[in-house]
Amino acid sequence: MAPRFDLQDLQAWLTAEVQPQAERIDQDPVVLAQVLQAMGDRGWLGFSVPACEEGLALSPVEVWQAQAAIASASGALAFLQTQHQSAASFLSKHQPSDRRLSGLSYGRPTVGIGFSHLRRSPSPLQASWHKDHIVLSGELPWLTGWGFFEEFLIAAPLPEGQTLFALIPAQAPEWKVSPLALAAMGTTGTVAAQLIITLPRDRLVTILPATWIRDRDRQGTLSPSAFACGLARACLGLLTARDADCREVLTAQLGQLEQAIAQALGQADFREALSLRIQALTLMHRCTQAAVFSAAGAANSLQNPAQRLYREALAFSVLGLTTELRQEYLSAIAG
Repeated sequence: MAPRFDLQDLQAWLTAEVQPQAERIDQDPVVLAQVLQAMGDRGWLGFSVPACEEGLALSPVEVWQAQAAIASASGALAFLQTQHQSAASFLSKHQPSDRRLSGLSYGRPTVGIGFSHLRRSPSPLQASWHKDHIVLSGELPWLTGWGFFEEFLIAAPLPEGQTLFALIPAQAPEWKVSPLALAAMGTTGTVAAQLIITLPRDRLVTILPATWIRDRDRQGTLSPSAFACGLARACLGLLTARDADCREVLTAQLGQLEQAIAQALGQADFREALSLRIQALTLMHRCTQAAVFSAAGAANSLQNPAQRLYREALAFSVLGLTTELRQEYLSAIAG
């Protein structure tokens, strides 16, 4: 049976259980694991998974609103759970008949992703066939969720140029991982990994065209704006009564931007989506600066919410960063 979902229920849970311990989540991976498990217990780890696969089958706007709410409560939780959400959505589309994956909305199993290296040329991880087995060899410079996820959905190009996707157990002895020291969201188990592994064919998920990562980035240009807008709203919540004028202006601008994004999701062309994404990032940084100045010197403390949000803004700025987004954003900064 598919779990039930209501955005107000999610918001109430985030307000009661996540926001009060956001600084602990940012510093302690055990606490982060507990809130991720709590999302799974409620069936909230399959936003885009079809109902027939025990998912929530939310619309693009509903997914955006849910992701924004989570980001407003905890950037680390938002960053970690979206790895599983992405894997669950992909697997439900490309491997719907695999009953091993029927509990994805409940985190049974939890699955991470390894895609970002496909944006590099050449990819540091390569795939090939040896008889009827998959061979993956090379490096994943960035893999999030180590210590949290039971499986990883890994992509690598084949010699012919197509992109192969395979599921690899986190407990496979072939993994050689090195933790990355991150300024933001360091509790999310982000590592660099060396991998030389031979997998049976039943570990193959699918093979897609070489343009898959570029097509995915362009089609999903607007989705990460949820994290920027959610973080911006969290920053506005830190402004005090003496900052009322600033808060009023920024709140109005955020509301207008959220409305524009909701209307554009799934309908905007690439240039419009890119423009809205840049507007979201720009407003996020303005709201973060407002939170820092409102907190004054206290913002330099690791225990201050403004400090955490300031670092999370850095992470969300480069999440899913493409060449086109980088160029357009730098041009916007330069005026």
